[in-house]
Amino acid sequence: MLAVAALVLGACTEAAPPEPAPAPPPPLSFAAMATVADQSYFPNRAIQSLVLPDATGGSGALTYSLSPEVPGLTFAAGAGARTLTGTPTATGEYAMTYAARDEAGATDQLTFTIYVDYTVRYLGGDQVFFLNPAGEALDQVEYTLDLGETPADVFLIATNGDGRERHGGAEITSGPAAADRKRTASLWAQPRPRSEPAPDLPWITEHNNNPPLLVRGAASRSQSAHGTRPQRRVGTVETFTEVLNAAGNYQTIRISAHAAATDGVTTARVYVDNREWGCGARQCVNQSHVDEIANRFLRAGPANDIYDWVTAIYGAPWGPHEHANFIPPSAADTINIILYDINGDGIPAPLEPRVVGAFIGVHNYLQEGNPPLYRSSSEALIVFLDSPVMTQNMDLAVSTLAHEFQHMIHFYQKPVLRGATSETWLNEMASEVAEDLIADKARVNGPRGVAYDDPTAGQPEILIGRLPWYNLYNDIQVTAWNGEVANYAINYALGAYLARNYGGADLFSRIVQSERAGVEAVEGALRELGHQTGFPQILANWAAAGLLSDNTEAPAPYRYNTGTWRTSRAGGTDYRLGSINLYHYVRPDARGVAERGRVGPDVGGRNALRGRALPPHSNSYAALGRLSGNHPLTLTADAGLRFTVVFKE
Repeated sequence: MLAVAALVLGACTEAAPPEPAPAPPPPLSFAAMATVADQSYFPNRAIQSLVLPDATGGSGALTYSLSPEVPGLTFAAGAGARTLTGTPTATGEYAMTYAARDEAGATDQLTFTIYVDYTVRYLGGDQVFFLNPAGEALDQVEYTLDLGETPADVFLIATNGDGRERHGGAEITSGPAAADRKRTASLWAQPRPRSEPAPDLPWITEHNNNPPLLVRGAASRSQSAHGTRPQRRVGTVETFTEVLNAAGNYQTIRISAHAAATDGVTTARVYVDNREWGCGARQCVNQSHVDEIANRFLRAGPANDIYDWVTAIYGAPWGPHEHANFIPPSAADTINIILYDINGDGIPAPLEPRVVGAFIGVHNYLQEGNPPLYRSSSEALIVFLDSPVMTQNMDLAVSTLAHEFQHMIHFYQKPVLRGATSETWLNEMASEVAEDLIADKARVNGPRGVAYDDPTAGQPEILIGRLPWYNLYNDIQVTAWNGEVANYAINYALGAYLARNYGGADLFSRIVQSERAGVEAVEGALRELGHQTGFPQILANWAAAGLLSDNTEAPAPYRYNTGTWRTSRAGGTDYRLGSINLYHYVRPDARGVAERGRVGPDVGGRNALRGRALPPHSNSYAALGRLSGNHPLTLTADAGLRFTVVFKE
């Protein structure tokens, strides 16, 4: 039976097929397109980390090696890292072999060259090289510009990233003398017009940025100097108010309310100086003007007016606070817009510089319990607009309204709410960027000077906006403030660059809503968004971006001009910024007249940077000419001064 059973079982069992042999692993190799570009490093300068490509295939784990050893550099290949770091300490030319090896002994490799010397090698296209990126002091250090047989326009930028004046010098001892004929004098020697009389007094800007604060309950209240004024609710203006005239003195204007708008929470009231309403033969303010101002500033519905767009970025214009000498939080219910002839100078001539608007923080103070200065307060949130300008250019008035509204917000968000001192240049930059960010929403061209619905850099020969003046004044200190058109222009140019490269509306929201002031506010906001870039490097990057702004393919962080919109988001609202090509803007001449044909950034001749003192936080430029071959360049610089070479194909 057992045999039969065995026979039966055997008859029902088939032999198992042999298991297939495992497929061989794919061969070890680097990707077909994988390459490592030749690297040029300066002696005794830390290099930017070089991450080398990985290989695929092979048997088992892969190991990587890099040879020969370059003194001062370290190659790490553990835990997925394939990175070269360090500071090269010996000059030389190193033929490098980068190899991958699997457990079976199979290998693949890539080769490249590391140059350690003071040579700047041009490899084609538009390129940027930082010669002393950490602001290292230089003492007659000799570099070589190596362009080979490929000609390029070569520029040298000196950047003072320090808060003090710094000295440096640059001299190129070969190359075409024609480069000097691009301009006959250096930036420092060329006469340039005073761009505009200071439109505001120093105490106003200082007060707006660093107002006296008094903790609630710490002061006794005194009788107002204007005891004859009727009782009114704080937060609204009366039928007259005191404003500053051109001489810096207070004058009383009689005003009447002519329009109002509300979104259901906040009310905007538009007042007009009685002398500017129905004022006879000359053009003056009418009902259509004030209705348009009211409705474009505030209307029912979400994200559809200046109030919504600007507060979404920067925050509320007023609210809770702990200070006894300010108007109460309830004053936020009403924004007052007062139209009058700010400097008494009437209707402007075409392109005439003019004070178009103002915010004065004095009006946010209570009259009682404060020094005599504040007895002129209207005890209300007020924005002033120049009525003659508004009757001629409503778009400019609307853009200015956004600008001044940011100042109102800035006053509350920084010094009042956070106890943070601000700085005028930063405050003004935030206002210029506010105009820029809302331009397409408000249907106004804004400081860019290009049609609000045009995402490109527009057409050549642009005469309007801030950037024609920036092209002329691109070497002044960005963190100083004299209240001139040049200051507005350079602050807008930097703000426009930051917004287009480092976070747009979100970046500026963080700058204003920061307890830091000035440069530190910018650096802190950048860190919050993951950018470990200090202000000195920002200035150098910005300068290079200007020279490359005619290239829509310029790499980050040199993207002034992508040819299309740059988008960002803040407070639940999306914002768009159009492109900028500085070579599309006409540069004013020494008389302050914009002449066609004078386009692009103002750049000195090839020895314009020889032995110069640079203001704090500034850039200066020299065109070395269209070069090929090798050219020696000798540099001297105080610590904190940085040199950048820009090649343009």
